[in-house]
Amino acid sequence: MVSEEYRGARKWSRNKQAVATVIWISFLAASVATMLFFAMFDPTELMATLNVDIDIGRQGGYALGFFFFWLISGGCSAVTAWLVRTAPKRDTSNR
Repeated sequence: MVSEEYRGARKWSRNKQAVATVIWISFLAASVATMLFFAMFDPTELMATLNVDIDIGRQGGYALGFFFFWLISGGCSAVTAWLVRTAPKRDTSNR
């Protein structure tokens, strides 16, 4: 029998919290961007328009589009998190 007590959830470090936040926010943004983009454009028609000889199908086009949007929004979220963390501290004593 194990006699250890549950001590609650482990606290994440500040870096782990930042990474998890960036991944989650960029995932949500990529999901919305994918839905909006592919509501207007069909991936198979886009491939035909671009004269690309790759036949990936509609599902593959949706997947590539989602990962593209996730990469772009992840980069934007990461830069935002970095700017917030490296911003100089405000001196509130002068107010």
